[in-house]
Amino acid sequence: MSTPHPLAPRWRRSVCLCYEVFLTSAVVIASAMLFQLLLPKLAGSVLEFVYMVAVTYGYFAWCWRKSGQTLAMKTWRLRLMSRDGALDWRRSAIRFTCLFLAFMPLPIVWAWWRHEPAMKWTLWIACGWALLPYLWSLLDKEGQFLHDRVAGTFIELMPVSRD
Repeated sequence: MSTPHPLAPRWRRSVCLCYEVFLTSAVVIASAMLFQLLLPKLAGSVLEFVYMVAVTYGYFAWCWRKSGQTLAMKTWRLRLMSRDGALDWRRSAIRFTCLFLAFMPLPIVWAWWRHEPAMKWTLWIACGWALLPYLWSLLDKEGQFLHDRVAGTFIELMPVSRD
């Protein structure tokens, strides 16, 4: 794979992910508030969950398609690129789905563990599952995360802009 810019180092991608969690939390909270204001009888329903996942996907896919960068990625000078140059909706959906499948067990297992303390071992399994895409990068020859490898994308480090 030849890129005009170097691939982003693992530490920078990981720190960006932590920042992304805070920003995405704001998007999710705002979308949940809007949903509950408009449809209070459906608050806490499966429909609300589907709505929040759709809003989250919309945020990421729109940012990735528009400029290849979310707000956190802009802050850390990272850009998502496709191996063939065109970052389409399909690749965005594959990447988002891989990340969603990695992280989704965490809140479910955490809530379950809070009600069944003897099931603490399931929390450890869920944490290991969530770390799998990142541990994959230690074995990958290019240091790519699993979701980038599956989606055919990579994250490049942008040069410092002196605007």
